[in-house]
Amino acid sequence: LRRSGFAVTLYEARPSVSGNARTFDWTFPDGSVVKSCCSVTAWPPLFYKNYTALLDELGVETVHQPLSWFLNSKVPGAVGTLWGADPNPYEGSLRNVLKRDFDIYGRVVRFSDACCNLFTCRWAPWRRDDTPSMYDSHTGVGLLNPMNVVPLYSMFRAMGGSELWWQVVFTPYYTASFLVDELRPFPAVFGPLIEAQIPLLPNKDNARSFKSHRSESDCNITTCQTWKDAGKGIREVFDKLTADIDLRENTRVADVSILPNGKKRVRDEFDNLLDVDRVVFACPANAVGNIHKAAGWLANVIFSTPVYADDHHPDSGHMHAVLHSDGSVIESPHREECLKRASNYVEVTERDDGSINIENQYNFGVQTPGPGVYDMPLDEKPVMLISHALGEGKSIDEGLVVGTANHARAHPLYSGWNVMAMLSLRLVQGRDGIYYCSNWTTPGNCHDMSFLSGLVCAHAIGARYPFAGNGEARKDFGRLRDLMGF
Repeated sequence: LRRSGFAVTLYEARPSVSGNARTFDWTFPDGSVVKSCCSVTAWPPLFYKNYTALLDELGVETVHQPLSWFLNSKVPGAVGTLWGADPNPYEGSLRNVLKRDFDIYGRVVRFSDACCNLFTCRWAPWRRDDTPSMYDSHTGVGLLNPMNVVPLYSMFRAMGGSELWWQVVFTPYYTASFLVDELRPFPAVFGPLIEAQIPLLPNKDNARSFKSHRSESDCNITTCQTWKDAGKGIREVFDKLTADIDLRENTRVADVSILPNGKKRVRDEFDNLLDVDRVVFACPANAVGNIHKAAGWLANVIFSTPVYADDHHPDSGHMHAVLHSDGSVIESPHREECLKRASNYVEVTERDDGSINIENQYNFGVQTPGPGVYDMPLDEKPVMLISHALGEGKSIDEGLVVGTANHARAHPLYSGWNVMAMLSLRLVQGRDGIYYCSNWTTPGNCHDMSFLSGLVCAHAIGARYPFAGNGEARKDFGRLRDLMGF
């Protein structure tokens, strides 16, 4: 918008612009400080075409992100471990314990992929040069594809997969990826997409196993990149994006009203008023409803429809995080190796009431490769963990806690219900000069989708698409425009 000649005022309720890409400073033994991410850590450039183009445009450098989930299950009937990036069924691996279920899951993914290829005409001559996309599920005759609405869970169970595998392997593995611990509504169309990016069935195209100074059998996913300067890279992106605009941080918008002359009046929490021609909401759906009180009954129905992860577990689970340096939360037999090379430590246990607890430890000693943290010996860096949903009987040494984080209203569920809400938004999108972008206005939840939804709204207002020379990114832009009703 700014480059196209518009005057832009941006309101940010938090102390600094970042959305879900928040950062935290860790102090090292030598007194130096490293800024890391808190939840958004990496992306696969093959699928994040517009976000990758943005980083190139801004001159923000990236590096390979050595992701490798370690899952430790103590659930009766499924006791074992799993290195997500390692396809080898080593002794004690869940790939042995639940081999039949892994085989069934592979068939489900292949079937979904075949259906998606058929309905979206990926086989057609005019699509043979297209690279994989997260946005093409509606192309061709894709809207008729049942994989858009049939849950992956339902297909897996229908083909004979066990509830135990879903609760002990699939949900914990991808909860650690998406911070969403209700994945049964996950549409089957997403199955091949996540398998290509963060595989449970790794292959030579998306993972590698190798010998390193960390382990005789090291492994990591090869699909993802991150900011070279970690948290500083995140801040650099937002600083460059918001340069030369009127940025009002730590300022909540209380109300947006439509004036008789068609202009929109924005009132902030300090009762300051600003009259503008266009408004773009880039915030959770419930916040839009609270601010845009004159949106009308149809818009309010749509705003109240999206389901977020915290609608299921509002006061527990993966909504709340503790940042700390207490390595004892990782079970002692696996502690040293996981601190060296596991990007996530996921411990799955059965509670006294029979329900399943998924404990997730983000290991930023591994997930901060750019500043050299990843390759540092353990005794030269602090333990850098972010804990979610500790298992029963476990605790964190309060003296080693360095901060907390909250993910409320940050993660919409991946579900056919939310996709239908997103498609319905076209009925009110742009009405009275008011537009809506954010993760809930897209088919999923990732920073490429959120960013691209903003570009779509800006283009609808009159801004030029900034990456016109990037053919594959431009295709995704057109596909999301279709989905958002523009």
